[in-house]
Amino acid sequence: MKKYGVVLIGCGYMGTLHLDAIVREERVRLVGVVDWNKEKAAQVAHKYGAKCWSNDYRILIERSDVDFVIIATYPSSHLEIAKASIAAGKHVLCEKPIAKSAKETLEFVKMARESKPKVLIGHILRHNSTYQAVMKMIHDGAVGSPMVMRFTQLKQSKDWAAHLSLLKDVSPIVDCGVHYIDVMRWATGADVLSVNGIGQRLDEDVPPYTYNYGLITLRLSDGSVGSFETGWGSGMPSDNRKEFIGPAGRIRIIYKCDRPHEVQHLGNMIEYEDYRKGTVRHMNIDFSEKPTGAQLNYFLSMIENNLSSWPLLDEAYRAMEIALMADQAILDGMTISCT
Repeated sequence: MKKYGVVLIGCGYMGTLHLDAIVREERVRLVGVVDWNKEKAAQVAHKYGAKCWSNDYRILIERSDVDFVIIATYPSSHLEIAKASIAAGKHVLCEKPIAKSAKETLEFVKMARESKPKVLIGHILRHNSTYQAVMKMIHDGAVGSPMVMRFTQLKQSKDWAAHLSLLKDVSPIVDCGVHYIDVMRWATGADVLSVNGIGQRLDEDVPPYTYNYGLITLRLSDGSVGSFETGWGSGMPSDNRKEFIGPAGRIRIIYKCDRPHEVQHLGNMIEYEDYRKGTVRHMNIDFSEKPTGAQLNYFLSMIENNLSSWPLLDEAYRAMEIALMADQAILDGMTISCT
């Protein structure tokens, strides 16, 4: 069995989730970790058993024992790191959002289309067994069409400095919205026709060109509509509503962490109300760990079986394109056509 050497770039929250998946995967060997803070890189390398560490990714991606790179840095550095990694012949798993701007996003996708190494964007919900189960139910007609899709992801910032640094790169609508715009398109099989929204700068240290609370609404080509509300801040309430409502029924996802403590061992829950039968059913979906492991397994199958980076990269690009339009709609105070 081949063991694939990997370098992890970016030792923040998502970086550690990727590292947790790496150490569980017997086909992968952690060669090195990179972080701008060299002391942090050394600490993480020691914790996860990496052979080496650095604050300069260029040193490690050129190593002959490295097969792929995971990029878990802020979006403004994604394109530069991906370019260098692909030029070094390494496969790339890059966190979302794809890049900081529309121009860089398009350049990244064009590069990936022409790349011999495989490229996967970290749209982790595509590899989440709970969302996969819900998508099957929807596609089998459980709620009917058209739908109303309501998604909320508000977070009380436990590390405001980290969120503030991220806000300098992207708004929460772009950072989180790419996931749920993708989910709306996945659920309906339709594209987004238009988007509008509102935003609010709730903390004085938020940069004046952005906001830390946003709400967007979208119209899709099958007649469905969707909304996504998100925000970060010390005074922000925690809210994780994920709901699909149709003429035949309603599906709600309740995360493990939002369930009563005594039943959290049962994992996530899917609540399904069937209007036709007048029944409500609850399904427990095992969720013992973040699906970075399932995503890593898919990425390895891309490499081993020569699977195309498309259509997932195409879906990630379209979600990013719409998220950037949504961001602009908020800043300009207008509805933007996405066609």
